[in-house]
Amino acid sequence: MSEKRVRTVAAITLAIFGVGLGASLGHTAPAPPKASVLPASSGKPVAPIAIEYALSAPPQLGVPFDVRISVAGQDGIADVVLSVQPGNGVEVGTPRLMTSSPDGARRTWTVAATIFVEGAECLSVLAQGTAGDEHPARNLLIPIRSGAAAPTDGR
Repeated sequence: MSEKRVRTVAAITLAIFGVGLGASLGHTAPAPPKASVLPASSGKPVAPIAIEYALSAPPQLGVPFDVRISVAGQDGIADVVLSVQPGNGVEVGTPRLMTSSPDGARRTWTVAATIFVEGAECLSVLAQGTAGDEHPARNLLIPIRSGAAAPTDGR
C-alpha cells in the first residue's frame, strides 16, 4: 500500500474515532419533542338525534306495508319533526304521528309504503328538532328490498 494511501486511511480512522469520542464525552442528542396528549375519550360520540325503524312485513312488489320510524332527540332537543322522501320505484304516504312525549323530543310515526321495482331502493328520512335557536338534524337511508329476504328493522 502506498504511503499516501496509508495516511488517508489513518486520517479517516482518526476522524471517525474523534467524532465517536466527542459524542460520548458530553454531546447529547436533542430530546425528541414531547407528544401532545389528548384527553381520554369516553368512546364514540352519540348522535344528537337517534332514529330507529321497523318494517311491518317484508316488502313485496305492489303490496303496501308500513314503516314505523321512532326518533329521539338528545341534549335538550325537542319538537322533532320528520320528513320522508322515497327513492325511485317506491311510493310513500304522509307520515302519521302515533306517539309523542310532552316536549316532542321522542316521537314515533308510521308511513305507508309500496315498492314497484324488483331489487333495492331507499327511503330518505330526515329528522329535525329544536334546541334553543338551533335546529339539529339527522338523515338516515332506510333500505327497502323486494324479491329477497329483507331486514325488517334498523337501529
